[in-house]
Amino acid sequence: MRRVVLTGDDLEPEFPFPARAATDHVKLAVPDPSTGEIPLPGPGEKPTGLRDYTIRHFDADARELTLDFVTHEHGAVGRWAAAAEPGSKLGVLGPRGSQIFPANCAEYLLVADETALPAAERFLEELPSTTTVRVVAIARGAPRELGGGREAQITWLPEIDGTGLVKTVAELPLAANCFVFGAGEAAMMAPLRRHLRDERGLPPERMSVRGYWKLGTAGNPPAEE
Repeated sequence: MRRVVLTGDDLEPEFPFPARAATDHVKLAVPDPSTGEIPLPGPGEKPTGLRDYTIRHFDADARELTLDFVTHEHGAVGRWAAAAEPGSKLGVLGPRGSQIFPANCAEYLLVADETALPAAERFLEELPSTTTVRVVAIARGAPRELGGGREAQITWLPEIDGTGLVKTVAELPLAANCFVFGAGEAAMMAPLRRHLRDERGLPPERMSVRGYWKLGTAGNPPAEE
């Protein structure tokens, strides 16, 4: 993971950053390697080739937008993040809107792979201190502090398939007044969603489980099953 802080005259000081809107995201465009120009769509044009990234933090006073990147060599944005240095340019669009997650739940379960850890950390920072939080983090490498060191039960899993993930979640208790957030690779999130719905009886308003990406596919993830 690499954290990048963006700033510039075009970054609006009223950039939306409401509390508990942990899944708010922006669309990113990297400079064209041959021209250095950033291919942002004009008015009325449909954006193409853009990638969604979670807003990790925004400081209106400093006019700084913080994004976390999974660094890898098989995507233009990942390569940009790995090589970024002061003065590097990046095109940013959005966010288009905010989903505010409930604050009146006794318990939250957060299931996140590396692409969703920025959202999980925002939940940890922004949920009320009275809310019990459990985290299942699917990530390579050594465990690290999440969400500013808030007290939470955190289970770190190495690379795992959907069956193994469901087995882990099935062993965790869920309070009657709980909310489950899950995000990661689409084929891993689908069985988790079915488990919560069919075996744990969680109603739709008590969960949000999303495919942030699909193995072997570039671009937006598929629709939820």
